[in-house]
Amino acid sequence: MLATRGLLSALGLVRRHYDEDVTRTELHELVDELPDQAVEGAALVLTRLVRGEIEPDQAWVWTPEWQDQLRSSLADLTAGRTKRFSNDEDFLTSL
Repeated sequence: MLATRGLLSALGLVRRHYDEDVTRTELHELVDELPDQAVEGAALVLTRLVRGEIEPDQAWVWTPEWQDQLRSSLADLTAGRTKRFSNDEDFLTSL
């Protein structure tokens, strides 16, 4: 969770400062502006990107919108708000 909060803080800084793609120089400036509590989480995500553990084209999952959707989905699973279908036809009929 700390990693998520760190990245979400970093993404918030990006959104407040830039409406376009961020250059390496601008990214360095953003790192300098990170709140102390966000540094560890942001570093974790950036390190995983550099190591190839997170595919760059999959980084969207760390955006605030997707993190909100994932938290909501996990809450539904935890609360038992799910359905199981024995086959594709039953699933499609439920839609």
